[in-house]
Amino acid sequence: MAILHAEDPCRGRRTAVPRLVTDQDLLSPYLEDASGSSPGTATGLLRAESEEEISSWLRATCDQAVPVLPQAARSSLTGGAHPSGEVVVSVERLRGVQVRGDGTATVGPGMRLVELQQELESHGLYYPPVPTYQDAMIGGTVSTNAGGAATFKYGVTRQWIRGIRVALFNGDVLDLKRGQASVAPGGHFRIALSGGEVLQVPAPTYRLPDLKKISAGYHASDPLDLLDLFIGSEGTLGVITEVTIDTIPLPAAVLSGLAFTGGDRLAVDLAGELRRAALACRSGDSREPDIRAIEWVDSRSLALLKIHGDLRDLKLRLPAEAGSAILFEMELPPGREQDPILDLLERFLSGEPDLPDRAEVRLFRLLERCNTLESLLPALPGDRAVREQLRRFRESVPVRVNELLAAGRTAGAGARKVGGDLIVPFEQLPVFIEAIEHELGGRGLPYAIWGHLSDGNLHPNVLPADAGQVRLGEEALLALGQVAADLGGCPLSEHGVGRSGLKQELMRRFLGDAAVGEMREVKKGLDPALRFAPGTLFPRKDTDF
Repeated sequence: MAILHAEDPCRGRRTAVPRLVTDQDLLSPYLEDASGSSPGTATGLLRAESEEEISSWLRATCDQAVPVLPQAARSSLTGGAHPSGEVVVSVERLRGVQVRGDGTATVGPGMRLVELQQELESHGLYYPPVPTYQDAMIGGTVSTNAGGAATFKYGVTRQWIRGIRVALFNGDVLDLKRGQASVAPGGHFRIALSGGEVLQVPAPTYRLPDLKKISAGYHASDPLDLLDLFIGSEGTLGVITEVTIDTIPLPAAVLSGLAFTGGDRLAVDLAGELRRAALACRSGDSREPDIRAIEWVDSRSLALLKIHGDLRDLKLRLPAEAGSAILFEMELPPGREQDPILDLLERFLSGEPDLPDRAEVRLFRLLERCNTLESLLPALPGDRAVREQLRRFRESVPVRVNELLAAGRTAGAGARKVGGDLIVPFEQLPVFIEAIEHELGGRGLPYAIWGHLSDGNLHPNVLPADAGQVRLGEEALLALGQVAADLGGCPLSEHGVGRSGLKQELMRRFLGDAAVGEMREVKKGLDPALRFAPGTLFPRKDTDF
């Protein structure tokens, strides 16, 4: 294949090497992430204002091979943004959006998703693959190949990335576009650096399961696009300085809803009915509900919120028979405004015959068959207050769990986060949920489950009281990783691997030692100085090779 050429963005210009921030008060916010680990350490912080600053600093420190930890919003749940002695290179100031006439947009990696969506909305556009936590930055979501609620309809980040600019270990920048370079498994990418050196980067030969969501190390496919090698690489191959995305026209209207079922099995049944309707819609029947997301909050999560008063704070009344909760989002055709939907619902509940055969009415019938219509809390198009209420409800569970774990750490009990991010084919969910109950409940562990039920992507989280329960929880998740693999799924779906020893072991067991060895060769090929994110994906001792 042809050689790709990296460039020195500072060539021909005198660019001063930026100074690092070393003041501990200013460093403090950059020493921890959402994984709940105790604050780490950093030898300095580069809050870059431009790609040129990142490039010039990397070039000036290349000979010393100064270790680097790229960092965005610090929302990593796997310790991927948790420093352990590196220089933190933050992209939070690389912002801005440039929208083009073809529907693509060039975005700074430090752009928060909520702000990106607001800017795109002003152009009548929408970027679908956003995780539930919309304060994340797009550079971080590319780094982990993040998914979210709407993955069921739109897929994950990988499908929406048209190109990136990425700063390599020596400060050169690779301007990479989809389709520019691809090779078969076992082949090599060749990248010419500005100084004349040519990098040889092997394409992995291991196979990944055909799943909608997977974030388990370096991507592999036949053929492999070089762009896809960087997406999901978790900052181990370079610093992303710019992202070009695809968008779609902004959906005309979205109807969201919160419905309560009598228990967890009934919630899975309801999700199955919603999925079947959505797939029929995508097959051409526009009268079926166009469901784009189905989220689950299980019975233990509801009990947790009830005990701690979160439902009262959210002004939500829990039906007496509620044992589980489903949140869904449904896209509507143009012209379906708030009042007609309310009117239709009232007419449906009154038993009026001869209602129009359209998606909203079919949704009401579906919910009625599943005995959830009476408990429905709808967020109608344009009703931002109720939509925000539902969003806060979904986020209240992980927030409450993290607060309880933080209190345990403060008390010195040795408790810390033990959370899973596993995916199985939807049809295997009943079996997998039974396995969760067996592995966690059988060890006497308190836990709660939430996640993207439409994708079969669950987040079982242990609420350990002490270090002993942490060990038991990790044993259980290792066992569940094998169950997920046996069912045709994956133990690492959307959060990545990061610096979590548990996640790294899950990846090793899932893909095997040979595949992890191939990943190390990819790492050496693109980062021969082994500068980026040491200890991420591989145990720190292994990054020394």
